[in-house]
Amino acid sequence: MKKWLNTIIFIVFIVNILCLPSTAKASHTDFLEKLVFPVKNIMSHFYDDWNETRGNGDRTHDGLDIRSSKGTPIVAVADGVVNTIAYSEASGYYLAIDHGNGWLSLYVHLNDDLIGNDNLGGFETAFAEKIYVGAVVVGGQEIGYIGDSGNAEGTVPHLHFELRYNGVPQAIYEYIKASFQRFEISLNVPKKVGLNVF
Repeated sequence: MKKWLNTIIFIVFIVNILCLPSTAKASHTDFLEKLVFPVKNIMSHFYDDWNETRGNGDRTHDGLDIRSSKGTPIVAVADGVVNTIAYSEASGYYLAIDHGNGWLSLYVHLNDDLIGNDNLGGFETAFAEKIYVGAVVVGGQEIGYIGDSGNAEGTVPHLHFELRYNGVPQAIYEYIKASFQRFEISLNVPKKVGLNVF
């Protein structure tokens, strides 16, 4: 009897795992449609480079590269909690924000340069003040700065931006394009004291 019960529990567990969605469903479009553009510069440039071949042709691009001037502020695309601040040889300085409900945003190749001194910066040149693991952030809050750290060294300064749902990178170009259009419009709206332009 116990073996039979364990088998049923195991089958239910496997079925539940297999039923987890790997891509965003329609119920999550509300989150996607309210994203803040991640770079605080109207002169930013991006195109749909999702799934482009990278490296020596051995990998594809799982994000969106947004080019801008080195040191341009990067902002959180939505409310959340910072769950990673780190450095790696490939990614350079990067951070991730957990937005709940399976959503995570990833910001890669942050600035590692001091003015006049390439690669001599560190966490203080990559991340905004008061950004640490566990920090609660709001959409539009400054979290870091555009750079070329990691394997982006020598390229045009840019932010590699990813949005993951249940750990799976999502093709989000249309949503980021829409967030950029909202950003453009917001700059032409009269400001009030304390009004977040995002």
